[in-house]
Amino acid sequence: MKTDLTATRVIPILGDPVAQVATPRLWNAVFSDAGTDAVCVPIDLPSQGLGAFVDWVRMARNVPGFLTTIPHKAALAGACDRVEPDARILGVVNTIRRDADGMLVGEMFDGFGMMDAIEATGTVVSGAQIAICGAGAAGGAIAIQAIRRGAKVLHITDMAPARAADLIARLSVVGQTELHVGIPQVADIVINASPAGSPGEAPPAFPAALTDGATCVADALTDPAETALIAAARAGGLRVVTGTDMAAHQAARMRAFLGLQEAVAGPR
Repeated sequence: MKTDLTATRVIPILGDPVAQVATPRLWNAVFSDAGTDAVCVPIDLPSQGLGAFVDWVRMARNVPGFLTTIPHKAALAGACDRVEPDARILGVVNTIRRDADGMLVGEMFDGFGMMDAIEATGTVVSGAQIAICGAGAAGGAIAIQAIRRGAKVLHITDMAPARAADLIARLSVVGQTELHVGIPQVADIVINASPAGSPGEAPPAFPAALTDGATCVADALTDPAETALIAAARAGGLRVVTGTDMAAHQAARMRAFLGLQEAVAGPR
């Protein structure tokens, strides 16, 4: 029996490096469980190869799109034919869909993943005071979704204060949330979207007094799986969201964007 290999949908994930990325293993397990004829493949690609790769994707009929991690998120935003509004504010994408006409559409899903995971704990984002550590791509995407979902006050801190201030300036067009640079005295939801807490990284993202008074504590880090921030919050009986939780919710959104599963209910 002849097998039609073009029926298998191939989803590359680009990085430089890419060996550390767990996405192919996790996505392929989902595809296997669901009986989906698709495979996620890691591609270790330097920046000088992006142009040729994008040209190839436009012509590859069984490639519904691709994913990217560091350091290509900004460069690939510029290579898309269209970038969704929130990703355009940040100038980065992590998922690119190939439409039937070969047009490439980019979106950034870190914020969706984190906020979906937080709301899945029963935590209410609307009307909340939120503190975010990290003003990079992930922190910015999370901040945008917090605003979209009605956060009352948002504080953003970063090891580079100028970067936090720049992000706040860009966020001012998103909604009516009150925006501040720095760490607040109190917060309902505390989110780490920085390297703080990674092996060898210091100091901690937030003072203990802030996290102890929160309702929900979240950490975008996946290494270690249980950061000190999450362990302390869990021990204190708080609701917690790990980097793995965020990644799982984000992945569902990304697969739906690529047409690989049912659309995920919730805010766009």
